[in-house]
Amino acid sequence: MKFSRLIILGILIFLSSCRGEDESDLQKIDQVLNIYIKNAAGKDLLNTNIPGGFTAVRAQDLNADRALQEITGISVKKDQDTIAYVDYATGAVRILKDSISPSQKTYQSDFYINLSKIVNKETVTDVDTVKVEYNWSPNLFQVSKVWYNNKLSFSKVEGQPNIIHIVK
Repeated sequence: MKFSRLIILGILIFLSSCRGEDESDLQKIDQVLNIYIKNAAGKDLLNTNIPGGFTAVRAQDLNADRALQEITGISVKKDQDTIAYVDYATGAVRILKDSISPSQKTYQSDFYINLSKIVNKETVTDVDTVKVEYNWSPNLFQVSKVWYNNKLSFSKVEGQPNIIHIVK
């Protein structure tokens, strides 16, 4: 008898702890950045098969506990048109920039993107800076603005992907 009461109690606790299926209970996360880098002639500089293209992309966090800690949430991918882009999903430390209210906050990440290429048989690295500003609310966490080399390069348009086009 005690065993059946224990099972019933366990089932009741389990059922009461389950979240509802209401999507309004969930926080939507929109933080992935797609950074396309080309030259003034429109050449895809992230294509490793094109002369003068970057052969390696790395990122280093400027807000991490350790100086210039490597960010692992960054990679080079290709879109459906086989154009390469830097995919930044996550990895840099976010610092609280502003707390307007308990339900509205602004965070910021700062990092370097190191773009390496071969010039005259030697590796040359461009070090670019990226500052990402995020808006947080209980229902939404999303990229708001992005500065690339201290130039505002992206402002969020609701419902649109976070795509940045950089000309080097």
